[in-house]
Amino acid sequence: MEYSRKETKYAHIHLAETDSTNSYARREAPRLSEKNPEHKIIIITAEKQTSGRGQRGTVWQSADGENLLMTIIVRPNALPINSCYALSVAAALALKKSMQQWGISTTLKWPNDLYYNDSKLAGILLETDCEGTNVTQAFIGIGLNINQTHFQEMSRRPTSMSIICGKKFKVNEIMHSIATNFIERYATITRGDLNELFYEYEKSLMGYSTPQLYRDANGEFTATVEGVQRDGRIMLRCSCGELRSYYFKEIENVILGY
Repeated sequence: MEYSRKETKYAHIHLAETDSTNSYARREAPRLSEKNPEHKIIIITAEKQTSGRGQRGTVWQSADGENLLMTIIVRPNALPINSCYALSVAAALALKKSMQQWGISTTLKWPNDLYYNDSKLAGILLETDCEGTNVTQAFIGIGLNINQTHFQEMSRRPTSMSIICGKKFKVNEIMHSIATNFIERYATITRGDLNELFYEYEKSLMGYSTPQLYRDANGEFTATVEGVQRDGRIMLRCSCGELRSYYFKEIENVILGY
């Protein structure tokens, strides 16, 4: 089923089932772009994924019809490859603001997760197509636990909006809220104002003002988050005063276990 309304500023395609919304988006992007030339943002949602994907090659598990399974397709103009992490930042901040609108206070775990206390509420998967030094197309996958209350995979302590608030939610309303909030932040990217975006993101990060225990190739250490570079590197100020930078997969949060 396809929706395309100018007042929403995006085209929306809803599927009963697919392998993963990111995979579908990559396959169908040329056709969808041709069919929706007036929309620079296209959103894919699905009731069910048969091969949902997360970061580090993990499987994203979701009960059919209970949660938000979503991919945002964007075609940025002249966004350098080394700044594409800003798209993940925009999605994370959109998620956080939408949760605030439903009375849920969350923190962001670098590089791409949304947490309620020490439980994972949502994850983000960013994939890009590039030409030369610029990103030509990006696929921002979002998995948000909304109405699911029982989970098979418990190692990452998942939670949901329903568990937190004790009630059911309308998935489509939350999708529209996230889309609207993402569009606002995507506008700052198109204007080239990444400083504002990253400043808001850094303040929202787990460990920004509170020391956390981390582990890298040399062992464990305590540090606070000092900032995030435009290429996605996290900057940590160790308890000894040393400033260290890490790319994704070079470090893990010891308390959370990943």
